[in-house]
Amino acid sequence: MEENNEFISVGKKMPYTVPDGFFDKLEENVMKAWDVERGQREENTSSSGKAKTIRIAIRTLLAVAACVALFLVVKKALPQGEDSITDDFTSVELAFNNLSTEDQDYLLEVYQEEEELIYYNDLNEWKNEESI
Repeated sequence: MEENNEFISVGKKMPYTVPDGFFDKLEENVMKAWDVERGQREENTSSSGKAKTIRIAIRTLLAVAACVALFLVVKKALPQGEDSITDDFTSVELAFNNLSTEDQDYLLEVYQEEEELIYYNDLNEWKNEESI
């Protein structure tokens, strides 16, 4: 297979040229361009300084409002001490009273069986601990 490549005719010569003194002035040209760009950036920031301050103030207010809302939601979700315990007991008692007599008897029987199981389990654990 024959290679038909145009670069073979060029050889190892460099086909591109650089103007005279280009690399000597390169650092100076880059620094000038950087100073110009920095100056434009400073002009933009000084003119929008007031807008930036307003944006920061608005974000701060939104963050404070979000914290207050979160605090209120968490405060409402958490129990409020003894009053909530009393309210819980009252609501359970009301629900129990709304059950039929058969259902109340069944729940009391199950509760007593569970108490006995807990007592026997505790007693067995105590005996096992003494035997060790």
